[in-house]
Amino acid sequence: MLNVPGKYAATGKRERHFYKTQASALLAAAKLKEDRELYGSNSQSITPGLAEMAVAAANLLEPWGTTLIEAARIVAAMRKRETASCPLDEAADAWLKACEGLRPKTVLNYRLTATILKNALGSRLLSTVTASDLQEALAPAGSRASAVASHLRIGKALWHFAAKRAWCKAEVFAGVELPKGGTDTEIGFLTVAEAKALLDATIKHFPQAVPYYAIQLFAGVRVEEMRRLEAKDVSSEGIELGAEITKKGRRRHVTPSPTLKAWLEHYPFEALANWPRIDRACRRAAGWDLAAEMLKDPPAPTRGKWPQNGLRHAHASYAVASGVSIDALEFEFGHVEGGKMLKQHYVGRVSKKEALAFFQLAPAGVKIPTLKIA
Repeated sequence: MLNVPGKYAATGKRERHFYKTQASALLAAAKLKEDRELYGSNSQSITPGLAEMAVAAANLLEPWGTTLIEAARIVAAMRKRETASCPLDEAADAWLKACEGLRPKTVLNYRLTATILKNALGSRLLSTVTASDLQEALAPAGSRASAVASHLRIGKALWHFAAKRAWCKAEVFAGVELPKGGTDTEIGFLTVAEAKALLDATIKHFPQAVPYYAIQLFAGVRVEEMRRLEAKDVSSEGIELGAEITKKGRRRHVTPSPTLKAWLEHYPFEALANWPRIDRACRRAAGWDLAAEMLKDPPAPTRGKWPQNGLRHAHASYAVASGVSIDALEFEFGHVEGGKMLKQHYVGRVSKKEALAFFQLAPAGVKIPTLKIA
């Protein structure tokens, strides 16, 4: 028998507990002594009001099989996480400071998204911000997917920056979704015929610009990256895109396909100081509708508006159809989304037959080996 004085019993009255063995009784006594050491000194001074609240709390926890002390530990851990967190506006400022080495245009876009979050959530602790809060701030109901896609991508980068510092949980942002926007997220890209027309027009009017289009069409290098590319960065071994060239500030290396090698052998790459003007002239000469001051007598447009990032989108679409793996293409493109964007936009956009025709585009008199597509 274990005799428990009233001041240590749960009921407040003297209790007697019986056990089958002495060993069981001794274990129970040891546990009671342990509890007394943990809670006994304070239990003597518990006020009636506090005792009533403790009973009420215990009743609330009873359906979940949780004791009052367990609940207190859970709440204490939550409060500890919150106090270890950081206000959103301070986290945004810290992230922007870490991004200062990137291109001015990139930093400007980052600041715009950070401002949206700061205006919406202000000094809220990141640990208290939910996916719904982020959704409402960056992609509220009724917004177009194309209008908020950039803010979601940038917001995710900020959030992951904070998560690495234990200010928030990375998985929270997984609950933020791109609005269902019909077809406004569809990409535009050049058909095989349009790519050939662009190359032919460039060869005729500005042959020195041919490698610029070849690198974009057959390597998917971004337009803004082309403007910072130099002759030393391009060789038969590949295209070296250093951190000072790439949009994300991360080095990339592109191994040229046989098609790109053929173009670069016939038209070696040299940086053009007036590339933007030549670019507009070449596209207008090929039939697209845009101003081209370098053409004395530009032909009437026959192809409509130029598809934004059409060359990069073309390369990705035809590369995927030709059998290039998503992982390989993701590295060359500088993406970090685990292939999600590439799969969403480029898989199934063109046929294998079109991919074969695309990668057989070559300078006059050059035969590109036929690709083997599974």
